Amino acid sequence: MISTALALASAALAMQASDTTRASREAFTSCLNAFVTQAVRANKSQAEFDIQFPQACPAEQAALRAAVIRRDTAMRATRASAEDAANLEVEDSRFNFADRFAMAQPAQPRPVQQAAAAPAAQPAAQSASAQTPAQPAVQPTGQPQQ
Repeated sequence: MISTALALASAALAMQASDTTRASREAFTSCLNAFVTQAVRANKSQAEFDIQFPQACPAEQAALRAAVIRRDTAMRATRASAEDAANLEVEDSRFNFADRFAMAQPAQPRPVQQAAAAPAAQPAAQSASAQTPAQPAVQPTGQPQQ
């Protein structure tokens, strides 16, 4: 039982050590995280973020792309499929961090739609009052009717 657990643990460590993209992936995600954190703290608008975010972390992105391409071509993948895999990995990371920024933004108040609903409600109220007979005014008790 213990030997099985040790064998599985050593196999897991060996697989982690052979991941040639881990360091570059962690550097890229760390850079994106720092950029998003700084943008949130600076209260940047979504428009400002959308302009600046694609240019963030170019060196880390290039290193990750190169590492993924190296890894995939070493496993006998075609250059085109290796580049596709690298592009997908970069896009996934950028999408996740852009989503984090969007979720950190304060909720925008919804526009009040009472002004649009009011004109539609008036004709209905007018037609309802035209159809119901007028109610006699109620006199307080103890006062003579005039």
